[in-house]
Amino acid sequence: MKRIVLLLAVAFVSFNAVAQNTSSSYKTSIGAKGYFANGSIGGINVKHFLKSNTALEGSLLFKDKFFALEGIYEWHGDINGARGLQWYVGPGAMLGFVSGGGNNSTLFGLKGTVGLDYKFTGAPINIAFDVNPTFTFAPASDFDFMAGLAFRFAF
Repeated sequence: MKRIVLLLAVAFVSFNAVAQNTSSSYKTSIGAKGYFANGSIGGINVKHFLKSNTALEGSLLFKDKFFALEGIYEWHGDINGARGLQWYVGPGAMLGFVSGGGNNSTLFGLKGTVGLDYKFTGAPINIAFDVNPTFTFAPASDFDFMAGLAFRFAF
Protein backbone atom coordinates (compact mmCIF):
# COMPACT_ATOMS: atom_id res chain seq x y z
CA MET A 1 0.00 0.00 0.00
CA LYS A 2 2.87 2.39 0.83
CA ARG A 3 4.39 1.73 -2.61
CA ILE A 4 1.13 2.66 -4.35
CA VAL A 5 0.86 5.91 -2.35
CA LEU A 6 4.53 6.71 -3.09
CA LEU A 7 4.04 5.94 -6.79
CA LEU A 8 0.94 8.17 -6.93
CA ALA A 9 2.82 10.98 -5.16
CA VAL A 10 5.73 10.76 -7.63
CA ALA A 11 3.28 10.76 -10.57
CA PHE A 12 1.47 13.81 -9.15
CA VAL A 13 4.71 15.77 -8.63
CA SER A 14 5.96 14.79 -12.11
CA PHE A 15 2.69 15.89 -13.73
CA ASN A 16 2.80 19.27 -11.96
CA ALA A 17 6.41 19.80 -13.03
CA VAL A 18 5.42 19.29 -16.66
CA ALA A 19 2.14 21.23 -16.49
CA GLN A 20 3.58 24.29 -14.76
CA ASN A 21 6.93 25.42 -16.03
CA THR A 22 8.85 27.15 -13.23
CA SER A 23 12.27 27.31 -14.93
CA SER A 24 13.61 30.39 -16.70
CA SER A 25 12.67 29.03 -20.16
CA TYR A 26 9.56 27.51 -21.69
CA LYS A 27 8.30 25.61 -24.75
CA THR A 28 4.72 26.93 -25.12
CA SER A 29 2.77 29.77 -23.54
CA ILE A 30 -0.83 30.94 -23.84
CA GLY A 31 -2.50 34.08 -22.56
CA ALA A 32 -3.58 37.57 -23.54
CA LYS A 33 -1.94 40.19 -25.75
CA GLY A 34 -2.93 43.76 -26.40
CA TYR A 35 -1.72 46.27 -28.98
CA PHE A 36 -1.72 49.99 -28.44
CA ALA A 37 -1.60 52.46 -31.33
CA ASN A 38 -4.28 54.77 -32.73
CA GLY A 39 -6.78 52.42 -31.06
CA SER A 40 -6.36 49.47 -28.72
CA ILE A 41 -6.99 45.87 -29.75
CA GLY A 42 -6.45 42.67 -27.79
CA GLY A 43 -7.16 38.98 -27.61
CA ILE A 44 -5.82 35.47 -27.14
CA ASN A 45 -2.13 34.84 -27.82
CA VAL A 46 -0.04 31.66 -28.14
CA LYS A 47 3.74 31.34 -28.51
CA HIS A 48 5.43 28.02 -29.28
CA PHE A 49 9.18 27.46 -29.61
CA LEU A 50 10.22 25.29 -32.55
CA LYS A 51 13.86 25.29 -31.39
CA SER A 52 15.57 27.11 -28.53
CA ASN A 53 16.05 30.18 -30.75
CA THR A 54 12.96 30.18 -33.05
CA ALA A 55 9.27 30.49 -32.22
CA LEU A 56 5.86 30.92 -33.81
CA GLU A 57 3.45 33.38 -32.26
CA GLY A 58 -0.22 33.66 -33.15
CA SER A 59 -3.09 35.82 -31.97
CA LEU A 60 -6.88 36.06 -32.28
CA LEU A 61 -7.57 39.77 -31.86
CA PHE A 62 -10.91 41.45 -31.16
CA LYS A 63 -12.21 45.00 -31.23
CA ASP A 64 -15.62 46.55 -31.74
CA LYS A 65 -16.81 45.27 -35.17
CA PHE A 66 -13.30 43.98 -35.95
CA PHE A 67 -11.70 40.51 -35.76
CA ALA A 68 -8.13 39.64 -36.83
CA LEU A 69 -5.76 36.68 -37.03
CA GLU A 70 -2.01 37.21 -36.96
CA GLY A 71 1.01 34.98 -37.20
CA ILE A 72 4.67 35.87 -36.57
CA TYR A 73 7.89 33.90 -37.00
CA GLU A 74 10.48 34.96 -34.39
CA TRP A 75 14.21 34.56 -33.86
CA HIS A 76 15.17 34.68 -30.17
CA GLY A 77 18.47 35.34 -28.43
CA ASP A 78 19.53 35.37 -24.78
CA ILE A 79 20.58 38.56 -23.05
CA ASN A 80 23.76 37.83 -21.09
CA GLY A 81 23.45 38.39 -17.36
CA ALA A 82 19.63 38.50 -17.43
CA ARG A 83 18.31 35.00 -16.75
CA GLY A 84 14.94 34.41 -18.41
CA LEU A 85 15.17 37.54 -20.60
CA GLN A 86 15.43 37.23 -24.40
CA TRP A 87 15.27 39.62 -27.33
CA TYR A 88 13.32 38.64 -30.45
CA VAL A 89 12.75 39.85 -33.97
CA GLY A 90 10.73 38.53 -36.89
CA PRO A 91 8.27 38.94 -39.78
CA GLY A 92 4.56 38.18 -39.80
CA ALA A 93 1.18 38.78 -41.40
CA MET A 94 -2.29 39.81 -40.30
CA LEU A 95 -5.74 39.12 -41.76
CA GLY A 96 -8.65 41.14 -40.37
CA PHE A 97 -12.38 41.45 -40.95
CA VAL A 98 -14.44 44.61 -40.37
CA SER A 99 -18.22 44.29 -40.18
CA GLY A 100 -21.18 46.47 -39.43
CA GLY A 101 -22.65 49.73 -40.61
CA GLY A 102 -22.68 48.59 -44.24
CA ASN A 103 -18.89 48.83 -44.29
CA ASN A 104 -17.77 45.20 -44.48
CA SER A 105 -14.17 44.79 -45.58
CA THR A 106 -11.17 42.53 -45.33
CA LEU A 107 -7.84 43.85 -44.09
CA PHE A 108 -4.48 42.33 -45.04
CA GLY A 109 -1.13 43.48 -43.74
CA LEU A 110 2.48 42.54 -43.21
CA LYS A 111 4.15 43.26 -39.92
CA GLY A 112 7.46 42.99 -38.19
CA THR A 113 8.24 42.64 -34.53
CA VAL A 114 11.13 43.61 -32.25
CA GLY A 115 10.77 42.90 -28.56
CA LEU A 116 11.74 41.49 -25.20
CA ASP A 117 10.41 38.25 -23.70
CA TYR A 118 10.77 37.42 -19.99
CA LYS A 119 9.99 34.10 -18.26
CA PHE A 120 9.82 34.40 -14.47
CA THR A 121 11.96 31.79 -12.67
CA GLY A 122 9.91 29.95 -10.06
CA ALA A 123 6.55 30.77 -11.64
CA PRO A 124 4.80 29.66 -14.85
CA ILE A 125 4.45 33.28 -16.00
CA ASN A 126 5.79 34.88 -19.18
CA ILE A 127 5.52 38.53 -20.24
CA ALA A 128 6.58 40.20 -23.47
CA PHE A 129 6.77 43.72 -24.85
CA ASP A 130 7.27 44.47 -28.54
CA VAL A 131 7.09 47.15 -31.20
CA ASN A 132 5.43 46.22 -34.49
CA PRO A 133 5.75 48.21 -37.71
CA THR A 134 2.65 47.24 -39.73
CA PHE A 135 2.05 47.75 -43.45
CA THR A 136 -1.61 47.40 -44.44
CA PHE A 137 -2.29 46.70 -48.15
CA ALA A 138 -6.04 46.15 -48.26
CA PRO A 139 -8.56 47.71 -48.25
CA ALA A 140 -6.22 50.75 -48.35
CA SER A 141 -2.48 51.26 -47.97
CA ASP A 142 -1.36 52.38 -44.54
CA PHE A 143 1.66 52.24 -42.23
CA ASP A 144 1.51 52.22 -38.43
CA PHE A 145 3.61 51.37 -35.39
CA MET A 146 1.90 49.34 -32.69
CA ALA A 147 3.25 48.51 -29.24
CA GLY A 148 2.29 45.08 -27.90
CA LEU A 149 2.12 43.73 -24.36
CA ALA A 150 1.53 40.02 -23.58
CA PHE A 151 0.85 38.14 -20.31
CA ARG A 152 0.97 34.35 -20.73
CA PHE A 153 0.93 31.08 -18.77
CA ALA A 154 4.03 29.02 -19.67
CA PHE A 155 4.09 25.23 -20.10
